[in-house]
Amino acid sequence: MKDRIAEILGLTSKPAGAKRDTGNGWSTLDPSPESIAEIQINPPIFGLETEARIEQSRGIIHEEAITGFRRANAYFAVKNYGRAISDYSRAIEHSPRSPEIYYNRGMTHEKAGKFIKAIEDYTHAVSVDPQYGKAYCNRASLLWSQGETKQAMEDMKKAARLGMTEMQLFLKSKGIEW
Repeated sequence: MKDRIAEILGLTSKPAGAKRDTGNGWSTLDPSPESIAEIQINPPIFGLETEARIEQSRGIIHEEAITGFRRANAYFAVKNYGRAISDYSRAIEHSPRSPEIYYNRGMTHEKAGKFIKAIEDYTHAVSVDPQYGKAYCNRASLLWSQGETKQAMEDMKKAARLGMTEMQLFLKSKGIEW
C-alpha cells in the first residue's frame, strides 16, 4: 500500500504515459478518479484506536450499539456485507451520535456497490462529528466518481485541513491549495 501511495503521489519514477485529456477544463495535474480512490481510508475502523474510543464512550454509547458494532465488523471482515449493514443499522438505532458506526456502514455500503447509501452515511458521520477527516476522504472519492467534482474537492480540502496527511500530500502533489 505504501508503494501504491508513493506511486500516486509521484514519489516513484514511472515511465511517462500519454497526457490525460480531461475534457472538463481540469489540467492533467488534477486528481484522476483512480488516484482519488486510492486516498480512501480502508478498511473500516475496528482496530485499537476505535476500540479505545468506544471504551472511552462506555456509558455514553449504549451496550447494544457496541455489541452490534463489533458483530458488524466481524461480518465485514468475512465480506458478509448484508449482515454487516444490518448490524451497523441496529447499532445506529442505539447510538445515533457515533460517527464510527456511520463511517463503517458507509464503507460497507461502498463495498456492496451501494454508492449513494455510502455517501449518505459518510455525510451522517461528518454531521455528527465535523472533525471526522476519514469520512471526508471517502466521501470525496465517491463524489468524484459520481461527477460531483466541486463538492469532492471541498471534501478533500477539508480533510487536508483536518490533518489527514495522505490528503495533504495528494493535494500538494497536484498543486492544489487547501
